[in-house]
This record gives sequence, C-alpha cells and structure tokens, in this order.
Amino acid sequence: MASDETLIPTLVLLPGLDGTGKLFTDFLKVLDLSVGAQVVPYPPDVPLGYDELEPLVRAALPVRGPFVLLGESFSGPLAIRIAARPPPGLVGLILCVTFASNPYPHLAWARRLAAFLPLKSFPRWLRAPLMWGSASPSKAPRQSERAMAGVEASVIRRRIAALLAVDETSNLTDIVVPTLVLCATHDRVVSKSATMRIMRGIPHARRVDLNGPHLLLQTRPQECADAVLKFIREGQTAGPAITGPATL
Repeated sequence: MASDETLIPTLVLLPGLDGTGKLFTDFLKVLDLSVGAQVVPYPPDVPLGYDELEPLVRAALPVRGPFVLLGESFSGPLAIRIAARPPPGLVGLILCVTFASNPYPHLAWARRLAAFLPLKSFPRWLRAPLMWGSASPSKAPRQSERAMAGVEASVIRRRIAALLAVDETSNLTDIVVPTLVLCATHDRVVSKSATMRIMRGIPHARRVDLNGPHLLLQTRPQECADAVLKFIREGQTAGPAITGPATL
C-alpha cells in the first residue's frame, strides 16, 4: 500500500455564500479524475456564523490520507482558521476569490442591519452584483439562482452579517502549508486590497490571476482546475509553494 506521502491529496471544497456546494458542479466535472474531491455543504435551514460552522467543517474533514483545503469566497475565513490550526493530513490551502477580513470595511456599520435585508425579494439586477459579483444578471450562472433558492433567507442574512464582522488577519501568519491564492481579474466582490492583505500575511503563498468575474470556479472551470491540479502535483514533490503572483 502506498504511504500518505505518495498519495494524491483529496481536494476538500468549502462553498461560497450559498453554502450548498452545488456551484462546484462544472469545476468538478473538469477536474482530473486522479484527484478525489469532497464538498462540505452547510445547513441550508440553520443560520450559522463562522464560529458555529468551524466545528462542523473540522468534523467533516478526512481522517485518513493527505488533503488540500479550498475555501471559496465566504468560506475563505473558515479555511484560514483551519489552516492556522491544521488538523492531521492538511498538506495545502487554496483561497479562491476570498478575503481574510471584512471585504467591505466601509459597510461594517451595516452588520446589524443584515438581519433585515429582504434578499430574496430583491430584483435580479440588484442581486447580481451583491451575491455573485456580476454587473449583468444575464451573465450570472443560472445555477447561482437555483442554489440560492434552496437556502433560507435567514441563513443568507446570517452569513452576510458574519462576513461583515470577520477578521482572521492574525491567523494568516500561522499558516505554514503551501498556499495558492486564486484571484479573478474582474472581481466586483473582493477588492485588490483584500487580496493583498492575504498575500502580506502569507508571504510564501503563490498568487494566480485568472481572467473572469467573482464566480471564477463557475465561469472559468477549466482554467481553475488546471491551476489547482498544478498546485496539488507540485506540492507532492516541490514542498512549499513558490512565492509571487502569476497570471494565466
């Protein structure tokens, strides 16, 4: 039997604001079959913040063999927390179109108001930039609406309130596993300053910029899969990720 060091790590994916994991479908379809993947969904009917979600995620992580943790958008702070206090088997971290602290610092005052946002009654043209970073509703992947439809509004409001209050910046310096930071060149949700905050906190991280909107895994699945697979394979033989940005 092969040892853990020779196994291809499992890719564990933590979803964005919808929390369902359904938006990973196209990405997983093009991911190399040699890479096992596990999606960790969040309860669609129980309003939970980062403190409550962390133990649920940790309990769902693989207990045997190496794995790489991918945190998309909303889940970035969770992935950072876990990588800063890594469980056995964690060999890499991927932060995809995400942040370590409130990506809208000028809206921190609105955290208490998030509980009253009538998100699902907003017209689609308003939800488009708010929820998936597309200026045009017609450019938002159709599965975005379907995934969000299965989640109670109170759950989405709780998650928005959580991200407006989160700050995992201090945990960045405790991350020692190889790290890949995937960025979208036309991201209307996560600012460049939020990305740079992550890069300063994890100086060994590799940054890859891909041409696309905030929903990068959904709109550029093949390019994302290529970058992720390269990172996982190089992590098996080359140790820590190479420092510095790259553009694909």
